[in-house]
Amino acid sequence: MTQQPQNATTKKWTKDIWALLIVNFAIFAAAFLVFDRQLPDVMPSHFDMNGNQDGSMPKWQFWLFYGGLGVLLPPAVAAMRFIDPRKENYVRFEGFYKLLRWVISLFLQGLFITIILHGLGHSIPVHKVIAGALGALWVVIGNRMGQVRSNFFIGIRTPWTLVDENNWNRTHRLAAKLWVLAGLIMFVMAWFATGTWVTVLILVCVLGSSIVPVVYSYLLHRRANP
Repeated sequence: MTQQPQNATTKKWTKDIWALLIVNFAIFAAAFLVFDRQLPDVMPSHFDMNGNQDGSMPKWQFWLFYGGLGVLLPPAVAAMRFIDPRKENYVRFEGFYKLLRWVISLFLQGLFITIILHGLGHSIPVHKVIAGALGALWVVIGNRMGQVRSNFFIGIRTPWTLVDENNWNRTHRLAAKLWVLAGLIMFVMAWFATGTWVTVLILVCVLGSSIVPVVYSYLLHRRANP
């Protein structure tokens, strides 16, 4: 009897998902209507380690890219649960799953608005904004990562976490601490580090907070299966 509500929850396209789609589309539409005529025909698409533009794309391609990522990606993340063999576990971390979709949306919308402002000629240290926003994203996700339960799309999915729930839980508790620490370092240093150091710090923090839990998961497995 208790299984039915869980199945119903995992199969329902909820109001929250519709709200996410509508909000993202509204922001995209507003940005297009307000800024399209003001923007140059060629938009920035890439920046070097010092924040200087070193890549570009046609304006129509930028809007298409914005629409695909900023509007459609977050609802696509929501739809992953429908094909996950362990979709019944999603109700056990519903709050985190909802938070994940919204913070990804906020991050992407902020990224594209920053690029638009740069395209309009505003002097914005794009590389620092991205690094700081990425740090904030890491902190928010890491703060709740310990709530994630076993699934095939979200979290530290190693062969050892996927077959052992205790391994999964312990690995994610460690990962949560590492992500918060890495995020704080990225957020703070984004505004003080210069040039190459910004990129180096991002790589060290992102890779470190991702690889260390994988190694820890393996060590837990070896300890449990000598």
